[in-house]
Amino acid sequence: MTDAAPDRRERLRRQTLDEISHHAVAQVTQGGVAALSLNAIAKSMGMSGPAIYRYYASRDELLAALVTQGYGELADAVQSAADAGRRKSPEVRLRGVIEAYRQWALANPYRYEMLFSVRPAGYADPHEAIAAIQPAMEVLLAILGGLVHASGTALPRPGGQLEAQLDAWATAPAEAETDHELSSAVLLLGVLTWTRLHGILTLELAGVVGDMGLDAGLLIHAELDAVVGIATGS
Repeated sequence: MTDAAPDRRERLRRQTLDEISHHAVAQVTQGGVAALSLNAIAKSMGMSGPAIYRYYASRDELLAALVTQGYGELADAVQSAADAGRRKSPEVRLRGVIEAYRQWALANPYRYEMLFSVRPAGYADPHEAIAAIQPAMEVLLAILGGLVHASGTALPRPGGQLEAQLDAWATAPAEAETDHELSSAVLLLGVLTWTRLHGILTLELAGVVGDMGLDAGLLIHAELDAVVGIATGS
């Protein structure tokens, strides 16, 4: 009996946290980060304002949990696409993981914005959030490294301060699942590939690309052609 009580309390706490998360995701989905409100969630759940703060001490703490969850889901989508294309060529795998990334963003526009938009003053992603999204970058780096290695391309090193920053940043990503070392040039190509994708996606989600009469999918395809050309020296 004494062992059952703590287990039951933990189970009820976990259920409450899940319910808070469900309401919080619904808020962000409907109105972005600005709509996130602990007091509104408490009201929806029939809790008092002070009671909900026993689970999250602040709005930023709840935001950090949502960001960690979102990063994890996005990374899972990328990893699943990479796993599904494991027997395919690196170029086909690259296009597959990029499309999976895009489709997650299109299906979760406000949550994607939450992950990569301007954050509240003083907010910083916790270690858990960084660890949740890192596998997605590791997948991208491993595929690009495979392309470069298979083609024998000698990419120019970034050099200078940028190369030092990339090497410092890549302490963990450099351990991606690959049979060859990831050079600073591959690291740079990985970051630039992501920033190009993110730029187009952000404009697509904002409706800007559509207003120009352009197909964002075709723009991303063109960017990937350029990335593959750099990686393979073609």
